[in-house]
Amino acid sequence: MNIVGTTQPIHDASEKAAGRAVYAGDMALPGMRHIAMLWSPVPHALVKAVHTEKAEALPGVAAVLHCFNTTQKKFSRYRNRKWQEVPEDERVFNDRMRFVGDRVACAVADTPETAKAAVALIEVEYETLPFTTDMAEALAGKIDGIHGPGKAYRDFEIEFGENCGRDFLRNPSHGAISSNSRPTAGIEDGAVETETRSHLSRVSHITMEPHACVADYNRYTQRLTVYSPNQSVHGVRTVLGDLFDISYHRIRVVKTTMGGSFGSKQEWMLEPVAAQAALAVGGPVKLVYTRAEAMVSTVSRCPLDAVVTTRITPDGRIQSLRAGVTLDAGAYLGNSFDYMCVIGKKFFRCYAIPYARYTGRTVYTNTPVSGAFRGWGSPELAIMLEHNLNMAARKIGMDPVELRIRNAAPPGAIDLSNNNTLGEIRTKECLERGRDVFQWEAKRRADTLFNRQNKRLKRGTGVGCGGHINGYFPRVQDFAAVDMRMAEDGSVTASATLHDHGCGAVTALTMIIAETLELPVDRIRLSEGDTDHTPLDIGCLASRTVYVLGRTAKDCAEKLKQSLLEGVAEVCRADPENFEVSGGCVRSKDGAVRYTYAEAAVAILRDLQRELRASQEYINTANPGIAGAHFAHVEVDTYTGMVKILDYAAVHDIGRAINPEMCRAQIQGAVLMGSGAALSEHLPVHAKTGQPVARLKDYHLINAPAAPRVRVELIEDGGTEGPFGAKSIGEASHVPVAPAIIGAVNEALGSALCSLPLSPDAITAMLAEREVAQ
Repeated sequence: MNIVGTTQPIHDASEKAAGRAVYAGDMALPGMRHIAMLWSPVPHALVKAVHTEKAEALPGVAAVLHCFNTTQKKFSRYRNRKWQEVPEDERVFNDRMRFVGDRVACAVADTPETAKAAVALIEVEYETLPFTTDMAEALAGKIDGIHGPGKAYRDFEIEFGENCGRDFLRNPSHGAISSNSRPTAGIEDGAVETETRSHLSRVSHITMEPHACVADYNRYTQRLTVYSPNQSVHGVRTVLGDLFDISYHRIRVVKTTMGGSFGSKQEWMLEPVAAQAALAVGGPVKLVYTRAEAMVSTVSRCPLDAVVTTRITPDGRIQSLRAGVTLDAGAYLGNSFDYMCVIGKKFFRCYAIPYARYTGRTVYTNTPVSGAFRGWGSPELAIMLEHNLNMAARKIGMDPVELRIRNAAPPGAIDLSNNNTLGEIRTKECLERGRDVFQWEAKRRADTLFNRQNKRLKRGTGVGCGGHINGYFPRVQDFAAVDMRMAEDGSVTASATLHDHGCGAVTALTMIIAETLELPVDRIRLSEGDTDHTPLDIGCLASRTVYVLGRTAKDCAEKLKQSLLEGVAEVCRADPENFEVSGGCVRSKDGAVRYTYAEAAVAILRDLQRELRASQEYINTANPGIAGAHFAHVEVDTYTGMVKILDYAAVHDIGRAINPEMCRAQIQGAVLMGSGAALSEHLPVHAKTGQPVARLKDYHLINAPAAPRVRVELIEDGGTEGPFGAKSIGEASHVPVAPAIIGAVNEALGSALCSLPLSPDAITAMLAEREVAQ
């Protein structure tokens, strides 16, 4: 291959380096007005009245919108498909506030300053209601009826293995979830049972680009146009069309340059507000959230509590797994119920487990809304499962890496959650290569000596292993479409509904097309999502971009090559079997005829009066296993509780790296993100006031100076149905990070901590309790 496997810069690197890239927040349309939001100051209340007279009297104010003068219809921020069955539980402006930061009203004015001044003049009358930030209180009934009659939670239960495979919802009136049943098949005598508990805190995405949206309504053409850095332009269109009773063909949604998402721009919080404002004023409007607004009033990773119980034989074979999860959805359901359910369907993505039972519960609280986060349940599952395996390894006296190797899913293994093959999965190879690259055994011997000689500082190593997916199949049917046209000079314009987050998706697909057509990368133009111009697609979700859209693009390029060949043969009045396409040319096999792409395109246009174009639709029917093994070496200061990452190695089964340096960058960025989740990131909500933290001063990220050096190894075998054998990496790279770091900290301290984050306060508190107990 000439292009796939080389390093290419992302498609807009030059623009970004020069400061010329245009984000939604940079857009300025003629006559554009600005939106400022009024947020609920109370965690739970009915809105009795909204007084807007003072705000509306302010010069430059075009409209003040609230629950009494906007649509009464409800929507789901999570819906990305017309046929998706999800509860619609919120309005553009709600008449019942359910958390501090809920949408009360907005002002639309000529300038941002005027809009903010108008918001300050809005007066709201509230009837306060009981609230809770605690899942236990919600389960006890404190806020039953938060979304109408009924309990504040929903349950789910599923089991897999011999004589299993049932999948059902439990009656919401049932009591607390239990996972006490024991499997009866395949359990060996003498298996050791290990139960562990984990707590994951609420985590914010903290994207470089805050949330923003521009909307424009032309009352003469009755056309609504929305520009936003979203992950599903067609999904946004369906929600807005149904919400405002607008025919879909009158709505255009354009995906703008995106400065990161990690799932936070997969759901629709700003688009309904901006659309409502554009409809109200009959022109363009812009809404840009501050950092505080983005932290509190969009979505965050769900807090959850988990209990995991494994039975493992003395020689390290997993016999059964039981897990129970209670997940905090926050004030609106969003994706939380699906998110909780899918955790229980990912047990088999990298390990061979003969039996698993999972029970889950999603609970409403008066807190910020939980939503999609990089890996969509896989990182959460890995944290709770990998911690349990570490504790089990201690019990049976086995090396943690060896325990994982013995249970690694082999190539061809079946994912019991869907009865589909994992294909050429390379979990074992990731673990073995990582163990060697990281020098696992040597580090552990050196740490034993170091810890004996040092009282204050303690060192430890940890391993984390995790798998993920390549699209929705078979949970949801996954399909895509790509169109291509060749111009008279032989260059190619391709149309696909891409949603590049800023990490190189456009470049990766351009490289796939270029490799297939044997053209230079700069001879191909590939667009991003625009509902007026790109084919229907469900969006950049479930790590499907390269595996599904990339495969579609490759097939479409192959079809375009065939059209070239057949067109030249027709021009020459010859049999197509006597021609071939190679090296950017169409030639006869005897060498007598040779057309460059440009010559072929012109000849076909001139002689056949036909444009060279191809369209390809693809339905995905596979979802191979992908795995990553990460290894962390840490040093813990037992006086301060501070953790320093000394060394880090990551090995990933990727099938084929389309753009290897971008894959490595994805992994390195994921290590920084996962490190923060493991050690420092926490978005707390004050129990007495319901007020969330809303500033980076109190939300502690791992900064660049503290970032570890990350060695990356990629295992490539090309054995998948993805383009050139590629599999996903963007989300998979995040899955093993926190487990590896948690394991290293616990190894250093001889502890069993898994309440995240493992902050200095948490570590020193544990050490103080240990000292008292001794």
